[in-house]
Amino acid sequence: MSTTSSNDALKAKNTLEELEKRGWALSALSEAAASLARADSVDLLVQEVCSAIAAQGPYVLAWVGKAEDDVNKTVKVMGGAGSALAYVQDIAVSWSDQNVTGLGPGGVAIRTQKPNVIDDSEVDEGFISWRIRAREYGIRSAIGCPIPDSGGPHPFGVLLVYSKVPNAFGPSEVQLFESLAKEIGFGLRSIERQHKLDDQIHEKEKTQERLADALRSTIEAMSKTMEWRDPYTAGHQKRVALISTAIARKLGWSEEDVQALYMAAMVHDIGKVSVPAEILTKPTRLTSLEMQMVQGHVEAGYQILKDIPFPWPIAEMVHQHHERLDGTGYPNGLKGDQICKQARVLAVADTIEAMATHRPYRSARGLPAAMEEIRAESGSKLDAEVVNAAFDLMDAEGTLQKLIATE
Repeated sequence: MSTTSSNDALKAKNTLEELEKRGWALSALSEAAASLARADSVDLLVQEVCSAIAAQGPYVLAWVGKAEDDVNKTVKVMGGAGSALAYVQDIAVSWSDQNVTGLGPGGVAIRTQKPNVIDDSEVDEGFISWRIRAREYGIRSAIGCPIPDSGGPHPFGVLLVYSKVPNAFGPSEVQLFESLAKEIGFGLRSIERQHKLDDQIHEKEKTQERLADALRSTIEAMSKTMEWRDPYTAGHQKRVALISTAIARKLGWSEEDVQALYMAAMVHDIGKVSVPAEILTKPTRLTSLEMQMVQGHVEAGYQILKDIPFPWPIAEMVHQHHERLDGTGYPNGLKGDQICKQARVLAVADTIEAMATHRPYRSARGLPAAMEEIRAESGSKLDAEVVNAAFDLMDAEGTLQKLIATE
């Protein structure tokens, strides 16, 4: 065979080997990129990426190390995969140039912020600390690629890949694995940002829950002040709140809307603080003037509540709870869609409770009479859908009856 032919054959062989190496690296990069897209936690990202790399060609091990800021500048193993995974068990790696364990591909890559390649672990002086260990696990070459950090003084850490054959990492493979390390850095930062956002959302939700509890307690405290002047009104507000929210849930309202309605119901008669106690507790029928004074509680309640920054229009709900669809209600004679949905529910619940329970000026008429009353006014004065939902509470479990009996 001529010298020229021999050279051509050698070139062809080298080219084939280079293409094979590049194919392994490309396959590893492709699989790892898919893993990056799936991962939703740091541990899962590291494990999936390393597993994808170690499943390709001659790669017997891939692991990710984090550059710690301790006195020894330790490279902490975050996770890895491959047939030689035991190689990293209790392994000592540093990124300090003052430590012999910082002379390997991981430490050098972090320190220089550039890829570092060990072409042959049997001869490379930088690998002397791990040479015997590498023989045990069939490792002959390695690459370390820095995983960038956003704005940090040094890389986040390093991606290390080991091969069972020497010279497995040429310029093309270096470029591919360097690109992958950058993608890992991006993935880690994305997960970190998402976790921070999740934490912020969780904290915000906890804060909202605390505020909601505080608001609910405040509303209930306001309602209880009515007990000092008129025990009937206080018990009435509590029962109307329970009936109203039960109706709202039957109507399929969101829990937020239900809670808003509860708040409004608990203070819907708060304006009665403006009505003399002797009128509220008068055991006989009210005069026309006294009735006007009692009806004034709606406007008084609105004035008390309108400047409080509730997250819902509580004052308007309270202001409208005596309005009726046909315009015969008070204080403004609103009609139809002019009346908010919360006030429509309050109107039905208020009517049921008022008729079914005892008042200073009359005995209780009972729940059956109350239900007949709202049936008679359904579609004319009261919202028919709300009335139907109230009748749905007259179930086998006696839901409405139990709510009326609440102390």
